[in-house]
Amino acid sequence: MPRWSERADRAPLLAFTDSCLRGIGQILFANNPLSGLLILCGIFAASPWLGVATLVGVVSSTATAHLLALDRSRIRAGLYGYNGALVGGALATFLLPAWSPSLLLYAVVASAMSTFVMVAVSLVLVDQFHLPPLTLPFNLVTLPCLLVSFTTTHLQRSPMLVRHVEGPINTVLRESASGVAGSQAGALLEAVLRGVGQIVFADVPLAGVLILLGLLVWSRIGALFALVGSVVGLLVGMLLGGDGHDAYHGLWGYNGMVAAEALAGVFLVWDWRTALYGVTGAAASTGLYAGLAALFGPLGLPALTLPFCLATLVFLALKNASPVFRAVPLPKVTSPEEHLRLLRSPLSAPPHGMENRDEERERRGLR
Repeated sequence: MPRWSERADRAPLLAFTDSCLRGIGQILFANNPLSGLLILCGIFAASPWLGVATLVGVVSSTATAHLLALDRSRIRAGLYGYNGALVGGALATFLLPAWSPSLLLYAVVASAMSTFVMVAVSLVLVDQFHLPPLTLPFNLVTLPCLLVSFTTTHLQRSPMLVRHVEGPINTVLRESASGVAGSQAGALLEAVLRGVGQIVFADVPLAGVLILLGLLVWSRIGALFALVGSVVGLLVGMLLGGDGHDAYHGLWGYNGMVAAEALAGVFLVWDWRTALYGVTGAAASTGLYAGLAALFGPLGLPALTLPFCLATLVFLALKNASPVFRAVPLPKVTSPEEHLRLLRSPLSAPPHGMENRDEERERRGLR
């Protein structure tokens, strides 16, 4: 929405609001304020407290970026907001008491810290290795913040932060749904939609629907592979014999969802190879989720989006070593459709007699 962005730039408050909405959209790579608004609606549909905490997080982290006078174009694109939004949502999900001033203040401070961590992580990944920071800052801030609750009284742990011990696993999806879904097909559909919503801690099918609508505003390919990634994650979890309760509530799907989206068109130009690569990355991140959940379970911690980050960074690192994939330079990442449009434009075609296309594609920002 470039015209809207230009209009918003004329009013500082409107520009800040636009940056915050883009920050929420950037959780799923969508640099679009309308996408961010629909995703935010999905979060509020799950829980008003979760929605408020997410807003507190994105406002705090974006304001911190302004106070530090960081790169304005990155602020306006929401790149300093999405980690803070996730930090706020995570603290609202895993800590108690809800609506308490102490927890809101904690969310403000932790979300602001995510901007500092984002700068540090970007200096290493972006500047040195030309890899995106993804949601690593969110994980690096949130996990220690959750551990604090084990040694304090004003910040209490929710029932979800329980040290898990080894026990029998119920793999039946429908039974684990406690009869909520009317059929096995209904349980599967709910699990897929919950997997979409769980990327923002929204454990209701309606949130998944609104998030997918938000992604459709930004990119049809992005929305498709978000859905495909959630399906792949759920199937991998069921094939591995994972816990049916977790599968129904989308915990096996959300890492695969963002991994598929990242690899199949966001950081790599979309084609049939990257489509398969995205599906493979979704399966790999789901398998990694199973391992990290087992590692963090005895500590009482969630895996968050670490599986997605680690798997996706490994898969993206291959772009520098293999000619099979056409990588999108990080400053030029927009949407899968826009990447294809640039690649197919006349300027991307080599001049007559030119056998090497790489030089001309570099001029267009695609390689």
